[in-house]
Amino acid sequence: MDRRELLKGLAVTPFAPRAADALAGVQATNATTPPPPERTHPPTPDPARPRFVEDTWPGKKKLLAIADADVWYNRQRNSYHHDASSHTLATIERLGRESGDWITVIRTDFKLLTKDINYGRNARTLDDFDAVFFMGGGSWEITDEQKDDLLSFVHDDGKGFIGGHASNGGGCIVWREYAEMVGGDLVAEFPSITLPIVVEDPAFPGLKNVPREFSFRDQYTILGPNFSRDIDRVILRLDSSRFAEMLASLNAEKEGSKMSDEAYRARITKLIGVRTDGDYPIVWAKKYGKGRVWYSTFGHIDTSLDDPHLQQIYTGGIRWALGLLDADITPRPYPGKPYP
Repeated sequence: MDRRELLKGLAVTPFAPRAADALAGVQATNATTPPPPERTHPPTPDPARPRFVEDTWPGKKKLLAIADADVWYNRQRNSYHHDASSHTLATIERLGRESGDWITVIRTDFKLLTKDINYGRNARTLDDFDAVFFMGGGSWEITDEQKDDLLSFVHDDGKGFIGGHASNGGGCIVWREYAEMVGGDLVAEFPSITLPIVVEDPAFPGLKNVPREFSFRDQYTILGPNFSRDIDRVILRLDSSRFAEMLASLNAEKEGSKMSDEAYRARITKLIGVRTDGDYPIVWAKKYGKGRVWYSTFGHIDTSLDDPHLQQIYTGGIRWALGLLDADITPRPYPGKPYP
């Protein structure tokens, strides 16, 4: 079963968030973040072969950026590749250059997602970076050693992880330690649609000039029971208090759907019903061991990151994850009401 079929099934199958007591029970069991598995392959340097990596950008933070890695769609016949992945990586690289805050090394494979010693000239590993940006789901068909290295990179080394659109889906449904690091599974997702948004934490870096309430068209993830406000500091969420108003005025053709307004409204209503607590976080920050994790659902549509406000939001999140800025990420309870 490919990712789309899996998510399709999850979107229509009852699960814990449909019952408030079940959701509370799951959240209670996730009150603390477990450490990653103990490393089984600490690399041993060979003193006779010194490793040489030239610091081309001295004094700059280094970001390893990966999107829709080829190991995913080469091995799965019916996998999905985001149209926005190339432009997203290019935009993240440009924002770092223009701000002067970070340098981005772009990859579409997982080869640098390792701490194993590479003696090739100027051949980098995770040890040469300050944070990892990853966009896309995928099957995460990487080695157990690479998995250990990524978790250790954040949890033990105190580095950063930035999750772009759909980075909490795909393989993280079965890679539980990664799911705990990111902070919430994608169990369903809206189609690309204009939805109301509220800024819950305007003091977080990048939110200073962003409207406190706005609407935006993108594809928004819906979180499963491993999401917990006891762990994650929610920065932006969908404004469920305006869902009824949105549904009443929904125009399927305007949203790019060939369905009738009635059928499209029924589809969106069904997806809204995946959660009945009214809580639909779309951007959050958290600690994972010593490291910093920031996630954003924005970025499915090719032009999403052309929006100036989204560029500010992503720049603020990356700066924070890189340790360039600090913020209060104390978890807070949901300030809204259940839906409907």
